[in-house]
Amino acid sequence: MKNNFYNLLFTNLFIALIALLSFNGCSDKGAPSLYQGIPTTPIGATPSISSINPPNTSVAGVTQLTITGKNFSTNPLEDLVYFNITQAVVVSATPTQLVVNAPNVVSDSITVMVAVVHSELFSNKLYYNLTPAAKDFYPNSKFTIPYSVVSDNIGNIYSSTTLNGVGNGITKITPDSVVAPYASRGTETFWTSMRFGPNGVLYAARNLYAVFQIPAGGGAPTTFVVLPSSLKISQLEFDANNNLWAGGNNTAIYRIKQDKSLKSYPFTANITAMRVYNDGGTSYLYVAAQQDSNVTVQRFPIDANGDLGTPQLYFDFSGNYGVGNSITSLEFSSDGDMYLGTNLPEAIVLVHKDKSSSFLYPGVLAETGALSMVWGSGNFLYYIRSQVLDPNTGSVIIPQTIVKLNIQKPGAPYYGR
Repeated sequence: MKNNFYNLLFTNLFIALIALLSFNGCSDKGAPSLYQGIPTTPIGATPSISSINPPNTSVAGVTQLTITGKNFSTNPLEDLVYFNITQAVVVSATPTQLVVNAPNVVSDSITVMVAVVHSELFSNKLYYNLTPAAKDFYPNSKFTIPYSVVSDNIGNIYSSTTLNGVGNGITKITPDSVVAPYASRGTETFWTSMRFGPNGVLYAARNLYAVFQIPAGGGAPTTFVVLPSSLKISQLEFDANNNLWAGGNNTAIYRIKQDKSLKSYPFTANITAMRVYNDGGTSYLYVAAQQDSNVTVQRFPIDANGDLGTPQLYFDFSGNYGVGNSITSLEFSSDGDMYLGTNLPEAIVLVHKDKSSSFLYPGVLAETGALSMVWGSGNFLYYIRSQVLDPNTGSVIIPQTIVKLNIQKPGAPYYGR
């Protein structure tokens, strides 16, 4: 037993001595580096950015941007473009150019950088501004509710509103958001349609058998013309000859001259929007028409005598967006695109001249319908966003307000004003 103990002790001392000698022998060579075998230069070619087009500023969530530089991947999935901390969608890629959708990040001096998969380092930084595509314009109070909107010829916006559920007349809002009362309330709760006419007079309808007017500069409404009592006039529009067109849920469309003479043009439908637009040298009255459950946009040529010709189907709204949905307003841009305010969650439908269509600014606008639209000065289209209430409490989730949209192009001319 004693011999086994001494043998085990000797063996352990021998192993310890060998380990000590091995350690001392290696210590002269220095400890191994943690970074041994890792390159001291960046892996992969580092991307760089030289310019962004459009330069300096564009519209958040809307504009496509072209980033020029070098060392990008030709696979868009391998190019990671950041606006601050938000990653943009890369639409196409070459080694020197990336086309990206501007993210919905509204800010000045946004840091833009590019990373490429398999490249170790980010690119250099460029700074860029993204302005809002949509901005709440008026009102800021949940107690003031706008219902219709119109613009004068210098870009001031006018809205018929209620205050705490009671008619509040017409409010004037300048492009700089200076607010002032413009017209006092008459017997109406609110106007369903308004249009400026000759000499700065504002004409208004409220789904009755009369058209009203507010004097230039504002004031109290008075009756302009009384139509047969069976009619309901809810929509108004002027043409180039200062004829006022009136429509609603009737069996005709009505032309009212400045001398108050009246002429009817048979057309059975509920007219929910009207707009005059000159297409290819011919002036047309475009109307959103609900006939039974079918909603379409029809257009009537206006001849040299100011008479309506045969209606033409221009756009089948129900066929494209479903039966049961409605058009609430109708506008044109200067290049002939048509904008339809609707009751759909994606509020505005853009219709091109070839009749292809899509929702305007998907993912940018609040998901609720549009009640009224008008083009202001420059590239700005204004629409009244309808409110959304909590189904359980009745509290306002999305307020009813005028929204200012940057369309990046001007509207078509308005006539009469």
